[in-house]
Amino acid sequence: MKPLLEIEHLNKSFGGIKAVNSCSFIVPHGKIVGLIGPNGAGKTTVFNLVTGFLSSDSGKIKLDGVSLVGMSPDRIARMGISRTFQMIRLFPHMTVIDNM
Repeated sequence: MKPLLEIEHLNKSFGGIKAVNSCSFIVPHGKIVGLIGPNGAGKTTVFNLVTGFLSSDSGKIKLDGVSLVGMSPDRIARMGISRTFQMIRLFPHMTVIDNM
């Protein structure tokens, strides 16, 4: 069975700064995985690449064997991958779901 999500040799630079350097991993069907690392390690950049908010310099991103490279964020979201953005100021009178 092919993996649910496959990241292969993903690269992204901003000017002379290498934010993601040959990142590779798979997420098997039915598994929950975490991406951890210190501030500035490139975690958010990887999520932005996977969800289409940024374009990679090189590498492969596949969901169920379908390449996501070059797809728009809304098309990727329709395929089942989306993200939320960090909100520093939440509304205390609203539920967690309503704040999203």
